[in-house]
Amino acid sequence: MVYNKTQKVKDKMEGRRERIVKAAREIFTEDSFQNMSIKAIAKKAGIATGTFYLYFTNKEALVETVVKEMYKELMGLIKTERSNYESVFDKLQASMEVCIKVFIREKGIARLLLKHFPEINMAFNNKFTEIEKDLINLVRIDLDELQEQGLIPLQNTSISATAFVGTFRQVILSWLQEGQPENLEEACQTLIQYNMRGLGKIS
Repeated sequence: MVYNKTQKVKDKMEGRRERIVKAAREIFTEDSFQNMSIKAIAKKAGIATGTFYLYFTNKEALVETVVKEMYKELMGLIKTERSNYESVFDKLQASMEVCIKVFIREKGIARLLLKHFPEINMAFNNKFTEIEKDLINLVRIDLDELQEQGLIPLQNTSISATAFVGTFRQVILSWLQEGQPENLEEACQTLIQYNMRGLGKIS
């Protein structure tokens, strides 16, 4: 009986935490980090403002959790999509398409991650660096394999991977700031083809 009660309390707390995170993600689509208030998050989550602090010490802690969850979701989707292909080029393209779709869907969080996240504080900057390194490493592994197969010219794959990820970051950020293209699918293919040519893809 005591166990059941304890489990119910844990489930209730986890449910509240999930509502807080969900509320923050929704607010990000409408407002900036600077303007987002804990009071607004609490109201949208259906909790008292004081209850917020039982789960997160401050707004920054919540934002870090939101970004971690988005990144975990992103990497999971990339892994799932890549498993549908055997060609390394196809796997690389699948990774790019997933990133574009997730960042466009989660516009507010993507804008924070790509533009403002490194500027908020040192801890956030370190987290952003970790995320960027993971993405660069994923691309570098693909490029190493393509180079071994003779499908791209010999090159410093670490530099190429860094440029590859950087190009995507800048273009997606531009779309987030100025509005996405009318034909997103066509724009995605143009961006992908541009990066493939930059790698020196050998037909």
